[in-house]
Amino acid sequence: MPSPILRRLRDLPTFEMATGDPDPRGWAVRGGDGQVFGTVTELLVDPESQRVLYLNVELERGLPGVPTPAPHAETQILLPLGAVNLDTEGSSVFVTALRRDTVGSYPPFIDFILPTEYEEAMLRTLKASSIDTKP
Repeated sequence: MPSPILRRLRDLPTFEMATGDPDPRGWAVRGGDGQVFGTVTELLVDPESQRVLYLNVELERGLPGVPTPAPHAETQILLPLGAVNLDTEGSSVFVTALRRDTVGSYPPFIDFILPTEYEEAMLRTLKASSIDTKP
């Protein structure tokens, strides 16, 4: 079964959250120790199934084991929706498997990764175009 094609919620203007489902964007993300280590910045959605699958979390700067990002950049992680608990009253997301001092071992999320197939298609097209335009 192929992996779903994920889209950012902000890129899907017709997508509507299910009635009663909270929108956790902007909520604090807390680890098993109760300490905040990030903020939900975006939701990643499978448009085909119409389901939110991941929370895109921007990590706080200065966390143990997390390299300092370049200026005007941030360090992000993805959290599967099934691995978190949403506290709608406190506007917080809890992920008990992580803490401020262990989130540095979690794999970072690079928001702009070009799949190999896309890059190869670009190069093939550019090579074909350069052949077609030479005098």
